[in-house]
Amino acid sequence: MHKDISIWMPLYIGDLQAKFARMTAEQIGAALLLMMDFWKNGAIPHDLATVCSITKLPQHTKAKTLLNTLMALELFEVESEQIHSSFLTSLKSQALQNQQMKSDKAKNAAQARWGKSASNAQASTKQRKVNAQATPEKSSSITQAMLESCPSSSSSSSSSSSNFEEKNESFLENSKWI
Repeated sequence: MHKDISIWMPLYIGDLQAKFARMTAEQIGAALLLMMDFWKNGAIPHDLATVCSITKLPQHTKAKTLLNTLMALELFEVESEQIHSSFLTSLKSQALQNQQMKSDKAKNAAQARWGKSASNAQASTKQRKVNAQATPEKSSSITQAMLESCPSSSSSSSSSSSNFEEKNESFLENSKWI
């Protein structure tokens, strides 16, 4: 069993509801706690004190009844004094495969979009640091050069405004109202 707990544990409501149909609320809660512990830590020692600690059940008899029920439902099985779950193991391996597939797909999409390798990504990070450390004198000279090369928007808008007024006045003078 993997120790990677960053992968989420899927709960298939229909499957679990069918399995838990004849269980009490206490048993369902204890079963879910046992499932989560197995998902996170792997095999559980077949020891009633440990099971009681995980499930928060107050009595060993309740823990023993729960284990018998979960084994009958094929959620857990006991092998060499360890409680295993082939059901959860298969779900976890499927979830890990899905996670790896999605990660690979995202890496391929990023590679296709940006066309950069990891070394290029590091180079661009270094370049950003150099750009951020540019002196203010260089920045102001670049800004000034850009302003000089671009025409002022305010002068063009004022000239277009005056052209409009001249045309409008000539139109009004030339129109004859009855």
